[in-house]
Amino acid sequence: MNDYVKWVQETLKVLGYDPGQLDGRDGERTAAAVLSFQQDNGLAADGLVGEATNNALLLALNERIGASLINDSLAARQNQDVLALKNFRPDEFACRCGCGLDLVMPLKHFAQELRDAFGWPLTISSGARCPPVNQDDGGVPDSCHLSGEAFDGYFAGQMNAEVMAAMADFAVARGFGVIRYPRELFCHFQIYPRNSIVYS
Repeated sequence: MNDYVKWVQETLKVLGYDPGQLDGRDGERTAAAVLSFQQDNGLAADGLVGEATNNALLLALNERIGASLINDSLAARQNQDVLALKNFRPDEFACRCGCGLDLVMPLKHFAQELRDAFGWPLTISSGARCPPVNQDDGGVPDSCHLSGEAFDGYFAGQMNAEVMAAMADFAVARGFGVIRYPRELFCHFQIYPRNSIVYS
């Protein structure tokens, strides 16, 4: 058995080629797999692993491993985000028309923090909005909802001036902007500006 040949076989296998058994023996199937790899990568196709083919195998392997690590990292982050948003469904923040526009993650985490801090279920009455939905809702043309950087929410049965003021203080302390709507009894939270406004 040749350790280098076995490495070539294992690398080809990872890259989607079929070198046969990973036995470290340079047989016909290994040569055919090398030939296919060379043809796919614009190399001199002779079925032999010279310097150029060796370097191409290393590069392709690094790219494959790197992409796998990135995908694993993204999947892990998504799982963490889902677990962190323990009291909300993913679709609660997205545009209601189903277009796919979603709320930015910092605001989702803030919604969970707000819910945890006050201990009441937080209703998201409006999250991200595409232009048609924003128009239907009477939103301003430059609404932060359009970029997924704002949501409206309230604590059902709990909203009053004192609670809304506390919600506003909580938001501003964490770097978010808030507009209170005392007549409609909800608060609008957004990425910026980082201040508190009462809309009468």
